[in-house]
Amino acid sequence: MNANINLLLRKDEETLRRQRKIKKLNLLAVSFLIGIGVLSFFIFLLIQIINPSLVKKEQDETLRKISVYQTRQAKLFILGSRVNNISEILNKRKDLSKVIQTILTKTPDKIFIESLEVDGKSVIMTAQSSSLLAIGDFINNLTDMVRKKDLIDVLTINALIFDEARNSYQISLTANLIL
Repeated sequence: MNANINLLLRKDEETLRRQRKIKKLNLLAVSFLIGIGVLSFFIFLLIQIINPSLVKKEQDETLRKISVYQTRQAKLFILGSRVNNISEILNKRKDLSKVIQTILTKTPDKIFIESLEVDGKSVIMTAQSSSLLAIGDFINNLTDMVRKKDLIDVLTINALIFDEARNSYQISLTANLIL
């Protein structure tokens, strides 16, 4: 036999470095595995300590409160929308109170207004007085408004009646409005 034959392979430096790296990686992998196991165990214990049914109840309670607020928010949104629509309608609507106020200011004191109907285009009125002079003043006031084109465009006297039983005059008229 030959004495130069070496059955054991020589280990060079590069092989030793590889083996050291492999040992370090194996150690790192085992430590990560142990760390994850310990972390999982602590999480498991925390879940067992904290009552899951209590957490579920709190979650359900919170969801219920949120749903109540969502319903309230929807109602407030609808209410706000309605208020805005009403505001738009009021802004578009003609102000007939000024028409009534103007006509009533032109009415003499001795005249009693029996009926007054105002729409967007005309005024229908029935008035009564014991004095024909007061009715004449009222007609003059309204015809002045027609001449000046102040609120009234056309004035039509529908009837002028004397009621003997009440000893009073009654006038019925229609006025077309300028708006």
